Amino acid sequence: MEDTMASTGDESDNRGTFQALVNAVSVVANESIVLSQYETAMAGAFATLWPPGGNHNAFEERINRAIEHLGSPPKSYIVREGSEPPPADNYPEAAMREVISVFSRARKSVIRAHMFRSGSSLLTAQPDLFEFSSDRPETQTFLAGQSKLAFWEHAEAAYIRLYSFWDRVGQVLDFAFFNIRKFDQNGFTAVMDRIHANAVPMNEQLRKSGSWKKLRTFQTSEKDNGLKWLLQRRNLVVHTLHLHPLPDNDESVFKSQFNHLEVTHREKLRPRDPCDEVAVLLGQLNKAAELFGDLLTILEMSPSRKQSTWVR
Repeated sequence: MEDTMASTGDESDNRGTFQALVNAVSVVANESIVLSQYETAMAGAFATLWPPGGNHNAFEERINRAIEHLGSPPKSYIVREGSEPPPADNYPEAAMREVISVFSRARKSVIRAHMFRSGSSLLTAQPDLFEFSSDRPETQTFLAGQSKLAFWEHAEAAYIRLYSFWDRVGQVLDFAFFNIRKFDQNGFTAVMDRIHANAVPMNEQLRKSGSWKKLRTFQTSEKDNGLKWLLQRRNLVVHTLHLHPLPDNDESVFKSQFNHLEVTHREKLRPRDPCDEVAVLLGQLNKAAELFGDLLTILEMSPSRKQSTWVR
């Protein structure tokens, strides 16, 4: 009898484990599809590095022109018989591809946060969308609350990745202007400041460039679509506090949780309404996409390492 009960218990545990794995596989397999469908439904809401509906070949050619300027091998060489092309320096292309890859990750994080904001809002407004718990309102309320918390988690990840994109941009700029490949500590801001102090005074084209002025303005801006604000939000999320909703009109709660920070820092950190937080994320994503073309222009104003296609 005891063996039978134990066997039944084991079977029940196995079924539970199996169902949990099935559900996990379903979530993992469907996530990319759901994100793609959501992006399509929100057509044009999420900026890309290339112009919407633009020529991808032209975009790739622009990238290739910039990395060849930085010393990547040209697409082809004209080689005298018996000669060999020089050893390829693949660092510029690898660094640029890293910039593009991190932008794609940041963009996906923004889309995910946007999707969870929409989904959690709908679940809060219409809890009957939880079909499996329609007869348990307390479960619906709990799950709606969990979906809101998930939004804040995804928003944090999006802020971190957006700033990571700018550090990858700094890595490319550091190589372009100072031939530095090691990028352990110098962030985007430090590299921009060094270019401003050392390269700009010696390079009239760069000094007068509208692209440089736009990138420098973004770097020094404390607006919520500027880099200083993004850096502060990223640092506080990573090192100090997590994003979470605050009770409406309850200043005492806000001050008690954040009173170890200066007033200006508190106000800049203050979590906003989820819709407003999403708007800030979209603004930062738009800025990154908007300034990417300016980055390519600035790279071509750095000292040229372009290799000749003629090998003598």
